[in-house]
Amino acid sequence: MERSRAAYEAFNTTKQVDMEQFTPDVEFTQPEVGESVYHGREGFARGVQELFDAFEDVCAEPEEFFVVGSEVVAFVRLSGRARGSGVPIETPYAHVFRFRGEKIDRWHTYADRSEALKAVGLR
Repeated sequence: MERSRAAYEAFNTTKQVDMEQFTPDVEFTQPEVGESVYHGREGFARGVQELFDAFEDVCAEPEEFFVVGSEVVAFVRLSGRARGSGVPIETPYAHVFRFRGEKIDRWHTYADRSEALKAVGLR
């Protein structure tokens, strides 16, 4: 959980993701942007870039964490401004991280937080 919290802090400060925190075969889902499912570190980087292509001043503020075995659920408030129009956005999401050893091998994004909890066996 502390690594997850630190990763959000680093992202919000640098607007970059440390790819070394992921396994080479990481699976990343982001349902509202781009391809929805990305594979590997290159795919993950492409998914993050597509988010930056759609929004500027992106900030992901973690609100709450749940640890279930090798998975961490983070309730996150994503904010930013739509590129072009400048319309502000602020949306609640849930991220589910699965760890393989010390690295993340799966990161799924859920627009419905209750679905994220169900995905890890919580209600």
